[in-house]
Amino acid sequence: MKEKSYKNKAAISEKLKTISKREADLFYSLCDKKPNVIKTKNFKNALLKSGLKINDNRLHNLFRKLDSSGDEIYFEDFKKIISSSELLVEKALRGELALPDFSDFSKSIDKMFDEVIKNKSGELASYIPPLAKVDPDQFGISIVTVDGQIYQKGDYNVDFSLQSMCKPFNYCFALEKLGLELVHKHVGKEPSGRQFNDLTLLTRSLVEKSQKKTTTIPFNPMVNAGAIMTACLINSDDSYKKRLNFVKEQYGKLIGWSAKSKFDSKFPRFNKNVAREENFTGHNNLAIGYLLMATGNLPGKKNKPKTNINTNKDEFDFYIEPSVTEALKLYFSTCSLEMTATEIATAASTLANNGVCPVTQNRILKQKTVRDCLPILQSSGMYDASGAFFQQVGLPAKSGVGGGVFLVVPQLMGICIFSPRLDEQGNSVRGIEMAKQITSKYLVHIFDGAMTNADRIDPKIPISRWRANSCGEAIWAASNGDIRTLERLASEQKDLSVGNADMRTPLHLAAAEGQLEVVKFLLKNGVKPVPDRWGGYGYFDAKNNNHKKILNELDKLNIKFSKPNHFVEDSEGKTDRIAKYDDELVVSELLFSAARNDTTRIRQLIAKGVPVHAGNFDSRTALHLAAAEGNLETVKLLINFNHPLNVRDRWKSTPLDEAKRENRTTVYKFLMKCKN
Repeated sequence: MKEKSYKNKAAISEKLKTISKREADLFYSLCDKKPNVIKTKNFKNALLKSGLKINDNRLHNLFRKLDSSGDEIYFEDFKKIISSSELLVEKALRGELALPDFSDFSKSIDKMFDEVIKNKSGELASYIPPLAKVDPDQFGISIVTVDGQIYQKGDYNVDFSLQSMCKPFNYCFALEKLGLELVHKHVGKEPSGRQFNDLTLLTRSLVEKSQKKTTTIPFNPMVNAGAIMTACLINSDDSYKKRLNFVKEQYGKLIGWSAKSKFDSKFPRFNKNVAREENFTGHNNLAIGYLLMATGNLPGKKNKPKTNINTNKDEFDFYIEPSVTEALKLYFSTCSLEMTATEIATAASTLANNGVCPVTQNRILKQKTVRDCLPILQSSGMYDASGAFFQQVGLPAKSGVGGGVFLVVPQLMGICIFSPRLDEQGNSVRGIEMAKQITSKYLVHIFDGAMTNADRIDPKIPISRWRANSCGEAIWAASNGDIRTLERLASEQKDLSVGNADMRTPLHLAAAEGQLEVVKFLLKNGVKPVPDRWGGYGYFDAKNNNHKKILNELDKLNIKFSKPNHFVEDSEGKTDRIAKYDDELVVSELLFSAARNDTTRIRQLIAKGVPVHAGNFDSRTALHLAAAEGNLETVKLLINFNHPLNVRDRWKSTPLDEAKRENRTTVYKFLMKCKN
């Protein structure tokens, strides 16, 4: 395509916006040195940094077009390339996927992984011979969000036996076929508080036809007795082969492959050897099968066979109940399916996404099915350690003696951790520890609610916005004299002394703007004066603006306030105006991003239409912060997006002044070059 020539970037931007503002913002956010063209590599990297993968089926056509588009892309070509997946591309470039700060999240999980891998405790599941032969040092984790972002580390692509991890999915398949009421005529909903293979059943009272009676059923679908019963309920009138194929096809749909892919290497694999050994060693499960038959709740035909009795010999035809063997055969088979951590995380994410597969966006399970499954998973998924696990981790989860454990974070993501060393309850030692670390770092516990603990992060919010939210509302309220907002924040136990990227606090801003009542309120609520970036206190903000009543209040503290080190360059030339933006917290987020050199987030904010030279309450812009911190990459990005050089803050300082005062030589030289 022939290159277009425009006078400057602003003109280009305006031209593009007349065509399509949304598409123009996305395109413009990826521009680098040339204002009317983007690098193919930069576009691809932006998508991959968001957590999407090249093998994502939703982006297949897009990546194919990118591979054939050459090194550079112009706007008209950009529109054609994204047409097949525009919504997904838009969410990725704007940082609006489930994990918007995917890069920081990944680094955090990496650190947890490197710590947990040191744990060598636990034993292999020796009672199933094939499981006793696996490498005990294997350790992998995969996280799949409801938007299809994927995090992987370690042995995430190693096949391992599902074992009890099949139970919640089999339960869902039964619910889909029969409905909640019919399924729970055969199996209960209560935690057992016993080992997973215990031979104890739940006795419950029934009222049928005005007559009271009792029946015995398994406690829940997550213990062996309940899982065997559930397996028996799945297409009970069909042959074993048809039933197994049905289950495999359903698993294939959960992980994003259709029934047509059943011979694909990525389709859930059935390990006949594991199933055979389970049959040879599963005496306890055989006993459970006959126990269920004795209760009269086991589905299937139980016709007494015709046998020939030879009266001349002391022998008879020994009979094994087929309904028991059929139930156990399917149960052993589903336990013996093998999947990778990424595949199981995808299936878990399907549960997190109310039954919609995140990588195909196809509905696999009814929303009601998922809603009915997750409470059972929450109360009984971790065997007799379920209560303690839920209190600490607070997420529906299921483990298996194959070494896997998956967690469901509703509306956000599925997590699968694989490590074959088990604790006394049969749960993966590293899996449990990793789960605890994740919930100690991130606000994903079901009962976290609206907690705003500064030490724990909401992964649905970018770090820069999280930091902006923790202080921004209070600072803006203080600068505007909004006592009611501050009272609400105080009642929510928010820290009213937290500073922004310049370490400016609500007390600084209230003093600077002459908000006497706010100053009194903050001091009454225990807020202590602290220095800002320049060593200055709110006292000097009040003094410079002649707010005498506030000075009197601060004098009562009997504190000797040090004088700030604000540097003001007496430079000549026109002063550029900062841009005003209605969303004050977004401006704070932009400044925090500039301070931490987060160019990815800055581009995302640009894609949303945020002006790069928007200023805060102190007239500080992203370029002021980037220059003060010596973040050359961010400085170059902002200049490339037409950030003016001569914007001045509250103290008349320009970004060039900031670089000079903080001795950021490289940034200073670059800005001087731009100025000249």
